[in-house]
Amino acid sequence: MNQLNVLDRTKMLLVGDSLSSDIQGGINYGIDTCWFNPTKQLNESQHKPTYEIAGLEELSGILESN
Repeated sequence: MNQLNVLDRTKMLLVGDSLSSDIQGGINYGIDTCWFNPTKQLNESQHKPTYEIAGLEELSGILESN
């Protein structure tokens, strides 16, 4: 984040397909997360993303609303 000169975590969104590493990593860092779930698996884990999408085209709606 320092190298990108992004210091405001409210302006960040981590998008990933792994609940246990990507999503939990973002949660641990204190940023919003978006689970890329194209197969629409049921999330029965303890890892709770802020958003969930099945297609990357759905990202624009999330980004525009924030």
